[in-house]
Amino acid sequence: MAANDQVRCPQCGVPNEAGALFCSRCGASQNRPGYTGTRRRRVSLAGFVMAFALLLALAITVFVLYTIVTRVLSPTETTADPYAGVSGTVATLSTSTTGGSGTGTPGGGTAGGSILVRPHAATASSTLKATAITDFRPTNLLDGNLASAWNEGADGTGVGEWVRLAFSQLIPLARLEIANGYQRDAERFSGNVRVKSIELEYSDGATQVVQLLDAQGLQTIKPATSDTEWIKLTILSVYPTYKWQDAALSELRVYEIIQ
Repeated sequence: MAANDQVRCPQCGVPNEAGALFCSRCGASQNRPGYTGTRRRRVSLAGFVMAFALLLALAITVFVLYTIVTRVLSPTETTADPYAGVSGTVATLSTSTTGGSGTGTPGGGTAGGSILVRPHAATASSTLKATAITDFRPTNLLDGNLASAWNEGADGTGVGEWVRLAFSQLIPLARLEIANGYQRDAERFSGNVRVKSIELEYSDGATQVVQLLDAQGLQTIKPATSDTEWIKLTILSVYPTYKWQDAALSELRVYEIIQ
């Protein structure tokens, strides 16, 4: 390029192409006399919005990946009992004449000055989806049959899930009997999640933590209160050995003191 095709910058004297708008060295304007500022790029509103959207999408992606990695690497809820420091009540294997691994008659039979009473309603926080031949609704807890069960249907092992029994009137409690796990057969009992500790809540505000045995059959619990209109059972922890992530209870029987 010929020398006469170049124009010296009025600011710093460096030669630039004749058509240049700004100096290649100092950035001063080449066609606006008196302008000595440096060249700046202006960001449009559309460009700013797009940049912000990209940064937001990147932040969300990083957060999702962090959450996934944390859940994979962190201990599962079955390896740590959140109530490990609470002794609570320990259930005992039942010797009731209505116990055993077969069927009983809900609402009938007496033992030790008490009678089995049937709640008028049973509700649960979640229920496992029924198959073509089997359902897992909470009313299975009241049918007197240890071969049927309530299975919770939430993700994970069921910690935090609950079932609530309501009665038509205030009843004087004698004892509770509970069948842990899915006791239809040995394979289902060991394969489904069995409950390790529960919290029992009563209508008068009383609560108690109960440690259940990892065993088939009925277990007896002494209530923490004398009278109640409803009982709510919440799963606090589970036993760590299982094949399917569905916590199950086969039976929950409530005995009323004979007045």
